[in-house]
Parts: sequence; C-alpha cells; structure tokens
Amino acid sequence: MATSVPTMKARMGDTDYFIISMKAEELANKVKIPREMDDWGTKTLEERYQRTLDYTRVKSQIAPYLANNQSRFFGSVIVALENFDAKGAFRTLRETVTRRLPANYQSDAEAFGFLTFSGAEVWVPLDGQHRLKAIQFAVSGRDERGREIEAIPVACKDLADDDITVILIDFELGKARDIFTHVNLYAKKTPTGQNIVTNDDDAFAVIAREVANELLNERMVKFTSNTLNRKDPQFTTLAILYNCIEEIVTTNFPNGAVKKDARPPAQRMALFSRKVREVWKDLIENVDVFSTALSDPEQTGDSRRCELRAGNLLGKPVAQECFVGAYLRLVNPPNRLAGKEACRRLNQLPWAQTPDNLEVWDRVLWTGGTEGKIVTKNRRLIKRIITHMAGGKLTVEEQADLLQDYRQLFPDSEREHKHLPSVVA
Repeated sequence: MATSVPTMKARMGDTDYFIISMKAEELANKVKIPREMDDWGTKTLEERYQRTLDYTRVKSQIAPYLANNQSRFFGSVIVALENFDAKGAFRTLRETVTRRLPANYQSDAEAFGFLTFSGAEVWVPLDGQHRLKAIQFAVSGRDERGREIEAIPVACKDLADDDITVILIDFELGKARDIFTHVNLYAKKTPTGQNIVTNDDDAFAVIAREVANELLNERMVKFTSNTLNRKDPQFTTLAILYNCIEEIVTTNFPNGAVKKDARPPAQRMALFSRKVREVWKDLIENVDVFSTALSDPEQTGDSRRCELRAGNLLGKPVAQECFVGAYLRLVNPPNRLAGKEACRRLNQLPWAQTPDNLEVWDRVLWTGGTEGKIVTKNRRLIKRIITHMAGGKLTVEEQADLLQDYRQLFPDSEREHKHLPSVVA
C-alpha cells in the first residue's frame, strides 16, 4: 500500500537525500538490520560492509537511556532505500499545491514536498542501527532473545510515538559502503573528560563537576584531555577527579553498587556528595602540594602550578589519584586515622623529584630517572605501597603479598634483592 510523507530534499556533493520524520516504533520495525536479513549469509564480502550489532551495548546502555529518560534525544538516522525510485517518488510543494504560493515562499517550494513509498522498499541503516534496535528493546522491555531487560523495569510504550528524524538516500552499493565507512571512520570518540561534562546519569560525573566548580575552581580542572601537558595551567584533569570520587564513594558506601547509567535517588546523592566534599576539603587544606597549587587559581598562579608539576610528583594527576587512594586506606579500617593525621603522614613521603627520591619510586610511580615519566599502570599496587610508606597497618601475610607484588615490577635478576620502600611517616 502506497503512503506519502512530507519531506525536504537536499544535496551534498553528488548525493541527493531526503529528510523526513517518522514515529520511533514504525521506523525501528521498518528498517532491516543487515545481519538479521534472510539473505545475509549469501552476501559477498563486498556487500557485508555493516559492522556487527553489539547487543550487550544496546541493552545495557542505549535502551535503558531511552526507556528511563524523559529527556531522551539523539540525532538523525541515515537510511539507504533499496527498490526505491527517488525521482518518481518525490513531488515538490509547487507541484502539489494548487494555489499560487506567496512570493517569499516561491524559491523554497522546489526543496519541500512529499515522498511516496510503494511499500516494496527495503530500508537499510547506514548509521543508527544500534539506536534503532534500542528503540525495539525499550518499547518492549525485552532483548533480541525475548528475555526481560533488568535495566528496564517498565517497558517504555511512550517511546513508540516519539518523532525520529531520518535521512534517506537512494541505495547504491558503492555509495552505501562509502557513506557508512566515512560516517563511522570520522566519528571521533570524545575524551573521557568531555563525557563526564555531559553525563547527568552517572553520579560520579555529576559530583565531579560539582567539586571542580565549587571546591577546586573550574579553571583548575582540564576536561578537554585526560592528561596535563608541561605548560598547562590546571591542577588536575576531570578524568582523574572522576576516578578519585568513584573511589571515595565506593570506599565509604560499600553496600549497594552505584550504577553509572542511572542517577541514585536525591537523598543518596546528597550523602555521596557530602562525603566527597568532606574528603576534598581535608585534602585541599592539609596536603602541602594541593594547598599550594590551589591557593591562587587565577593566571597569576599558573607558573607556580607548572613549577610544581615539573618538580613534584603530586603535581601530576596520576600521582594525585594514587595519593587519594592511599589517604582513603589510612582513614578507613583498619587504620582509622583522622584525616589531618593521614595527610601529615603522606606529606612526609619523598614527593620532590630529586634523583634520590625518584630512585625510591623507581618502577612504582616513576620510571627512567630524572628524564623519565610517571607510571600510569598498576595504580592499585601504587596505592598500597604509598599506604605502607605512610605507616599503614599490614598483617604479616599482607606485607608478604605486597613485597611479592612489588618485586614483580622488576626484572627476574633483581627481584630477590628488592625490599619495600622504607616507612617514612
């Protein structure tokens, strides 16, 4: 049965395309996911340009977002139509309207009009197949095998009637492959910091922004990259701040997992935020490098922060994260130190980047001597070693395990002679 829809015709390069709006459920049911087509197994490698559908991502991330968020939104879906005669299917507004249009609308009348579908078209997604499958999952509350989706407690029937923008092109295999490849090839993944800036469902991201804006000063936190360069004026990165906040929350609230795709109730969020602020206020006030770096957040303090980062390990974001992790181990069982005392002990560790100090941190937090670099892996082990150096309590068994893990950082020929760094505090 033939149907008509309002459309706008446009052109980019040598490709004509149409922009229409469709109801979400109708679109999701009409578009054929390539790997679910009956003839997929008979297609050649040249024809199999589509990537594999990631059902786990669809049901754990995209579908729950659509089902549980009234402010849901996403961009246009790009679809290629097989068995479609674009020239014959499109009628302009000028051809359709019998009355003469006002003069100021005349020039646009050729771009707007109606598309008529015969019903024989095959709708193939070039961009958006995960979103389309997520619509089906969210509306039904069930996955590709008909199983209930835990993250969708109630099927979102309202989503079926949402309007989705669709970009349609006439199917040509070579052009379809080219568009699919380049749309996905040049879709650059946003840095972690940028994701934290825009995520309102993840409790850790929300609180990280609060701490950055209200305690550290937003100018002190870099969000456009996950690392600081030598001349960057900031104190830390949003990605590192996020990691610290996640550890603060999970350490102090061990009962009940915190889902990153669904913000906790307001009362629980308030508890998380209060504890995080308490910890960061303690750190800012009592950690020497932190208080110095943050004492002047304006441009007049930029050179001082660069000097600290060049000459002190705690001027570097990864070291800051490990420091916070060790602090949490000292103030929580079995140590139960007061925050001020934990900071006093940690301040005494050899953070300055002198040759002797860097030798203490060799392969732990630093590698390569005075011209070397920070170690970014083994962060859990680094936190344990810092805790040990600050006088944290360890059983005989825990100390033996720590020594064994520490020795694994070194070549076989050196391990037997290596001992844990001395307790400083």
